[in-house]
Amino acid sequence: MKILKFHIFCLALLLTFVVSCQQIKNITHSLSSFNHLKFKIENVTNFTLAEVPLSTKSKISDFSITEGLKLTHAFAAEKLPAAFTINIAVKNPNTGQGGSLKIPVTITRMQWKLFIDGTETITGTINKEFAIPASNEIKYLPLGVNIDIYRFFANRGYDGLINLALTLGGYKSNPSKIILEAEPTFSTPLGTIQGPTIRINNESFN
Repeated sequence: MKILKFHIFCLALLLTFVVSCQQIKNITHSLSSFNHLKFKIENVTNFTLAEVPLSTKSKISDFSITEGLKLTHAFAAEKLPAAFTINIAVKNPNTGQGGSLKIPVTITRMQWKLFIDGTETITGTINKEFAIPASNEIKYLPLGVNIDIYRFFANRGYDGLINLALTLGGYKSNPSKIILEAEPTFSTPLGTIQGPTIRINNESFN
């Protein structure tokens, strides 16, 4: 009877070992097949300069007298505060297609650095969780930005600064002049993963 119990114990131990090894193998396979999220700048919205909205403006002459006075006074005070939203398109390639595993991903943190027209400007961190399902659906992550563009582009003069702002957030907004350098942290069913540093632009998903 004791021998039988011992055999049962050994068998149970062996099964536990086999199952554990299989679980480890599954996790290892999942990690090796995991693809990091893909990012792209979709557009720039809600752009204001010294509290003047730019979405309907395409050139300096489009500003009213009151708006023009606001901008010239701000420039004279050596400050041109801009506020806008960068909408980042995010894709999760872990959809379960092509033999890969279906893995939902949540961004838990993302440090970022903003480049405007090739110039490094401000940095920040997103600490809010943002879930991306394991599908072909594109989700949009809004990044709110507040920056004094005078601080970085004062050498362009008044017209140069206003035209830069209009290019970024005016009626014919062109996000090609914006690049984000980001370091995202992901939460997955496999655990937390620190992603590589990526450069996000409006040309393609990176």
